[in-house]
Amino acid sequence: MKKVFVITCIIGTLLFSACDKKTQNSADGYTIETTINGLPDGVRAFLKVPNEKGVPQPKDTAVIQNGKFTFTGKLEHPELGFIYINGAEGNVNLLLENATITIDANKDNLSTSKVSGGKHNQEYVDFVEDSKALSEKVQKIRARYQKAVTTRDTAVINAAKKQVADLDKQAVEYQEKYVLDHPDSYISVMLVNRMLRSKLTTAKKAKQFFDALPDDMKKTRVAQDLFIKSTEMLRSTLGSVATNFSAPNPEGKKISLDEVKSKVTIIDFWASWCGPCRRENPNVVKIYEKYHKDGLEIIGVSLDGRPNQNNAREDWLRAIKTDGLQWPQVSNLDGFRDAIARTYNVRSIPATFILNEKGEIVEKNLRGASLEAKIKELLGK
Repeated sequence: MKKVFVITCIIGTLLFSACDKKTQNSADGYTIETTINGLPDGVRAFLKVPNEKGVPQPKDTAVIQNGKFTFTGKLEHPELGFIYINGAEGNVNLLLENATITIDANKDNLSTSKVSGGKHNQEYVDFVEDSKALSEKVQKIRARYQKAVTTRDTAVINAAKKQVADLDKQAVEYQEKYVLDHPDSYISVMLVNRMLRSKLTTAKKAKQFFDALPDDMKKTRVAQDLFIKSTEMLRSTLGSVATNFSAPNPEGKKISLDEVKSKVTIIDFWASWCGPCRRENPNVVKIYEKYHKDGLEIIGVSLDGRPNQNNAREDWLRAIKTDGLQWPQVSNLDGFRDAIARTYNVRSIPATFILNEKGEIVEKNLRGASLEAKIKELLGK
């Protein structure tokens, strides 16, 4: 089933375990008091936090004594935390914040440990409790769907798909209401991040949400991730003015978008190694030759420079000559790490952005006859 069970993903994304109702905040820092039975003294526990790529990295180490261990420290901003214990399965997930947090750990499955304490952890408790009924419905439909797939029961499969669509709609509405009711919550920031990645909200709405956050919440890593992602997406949104850029052409001279812009302009992201790009090039050549005199201009941005290319520059130049690309070409020879690609949120190629005379992005990713039709329309042909 292609459709993701959204509410399940929300809970999975938040990465927590069931918590109780205790809440003790401490401006002096955090204290994480953990009790675990069944492990001998001397066993080590590790507190980790995610790096910029989301990979848990060591932050602190503690040693079990009499079935207990403690982590202490101080944070500028809340962040996700992960506790691993030698000899125990899984890990404890929590929101690390300046508060007293207690954990009743289950060595057989740390993910089922009881976590309590802290404003943000308590918000998660409420979120899980409120969404429990919807989550249980999802689990039942998931089981029914999987059984139907096994038995090839088409009627049940189709019915389950419809139920999933209805629950997905409810889940999105639930998320939107939660965010609206909790505009300064860490949980809300995580939800908006998730919705943006899943295309359940727009970059404009996500940016508006970020702008309304309290200053201290804006400084959290998850909020900064949201800001970067929404800003990148807005730069490439239809109706926005295309961001200027510059890069070297084949002769090494820097060429900018502003220098090239005309009545209609195409920004064409491609690469010599990209089969679909190369197959589309003859069509783009034909359109350029047909409409260049009427005010069409193109600037090609090559994403050559992948790690496995032995000589990216030679590949790029050879492709320009072989395909007969007559319009301005630029490249930093940096693959998908290219700053221009990041500016335009390009994750795959070919990718094209069509600009009108004002430099506004009016269409994206058209090919073949659709591309020519749009160019004709914009040129008034």
